[in-house]
Amino acid sequence: MEPLSHRLSPRCLSILAASLRSDAELAKELRRVLDDLGMSTSRFSKISGIPLSTIKKVLRGKSGVTLSTLRKILRAIELIEGRSAKPFVAIVAAVTTLSKLRSLTLKLQDQVVAIREYGVSTLDEAIKASLRAQSDGAVAIVCAPIVAHLIKDVVSIPIVTLDVCDEDVERAVKIAAQKIIGQA
Repeated sequence: MEPLSHRLSPRCLSILAASLRSDAELAKELRRVLDDLGMSTSRFSKISGIPLSTIKKVLRGKSGVTLSTLRKILRAIELIEGRSAKPFVAIVAAVTTLSKLRSLTLKLQDQVVAIREYGVSTLDEAIKASLRAQSDGAVAIVCAPIVAHLIKDVVSIPIVTLDVCDEDVERAVKIAAQKIIGQA
């Protein structure tokens, strides 16, 4: 197994080391890294999926950080640095819609785009799943129009709507993949 220091970026390693020393050290190092990345706290909150109030507590050094929050911080930094795992399109939809999906990858313009399913049954679950998908590193979200309307202000990645009556799930994913490949 490759050493942890070879898998994490220098910024992530500095955050991890600071978190082991003290909350104050973590606050100081996270502020330095955010400044270095040119990242506002509100933008970092959206990318990481961590509530802004939690980010502010961490930056004041007044809050013991949970392991879950630390992981989200590290994932977000790697995403910002472009070091995250393969890009993927998230599909946030009812399980019945997801069952129509025939593949979890899509080949487009000599690139393979991964697809991750986020099954939901309520609008509240759809909002949470969309935030989780962004936090997990999704580069786009495919969802129903009503979900798109609810999440457009809480995620910072492209959203493609899917009308299950008129469109095939894979066609919507293809549109999302074309959007992200066009940005590459």
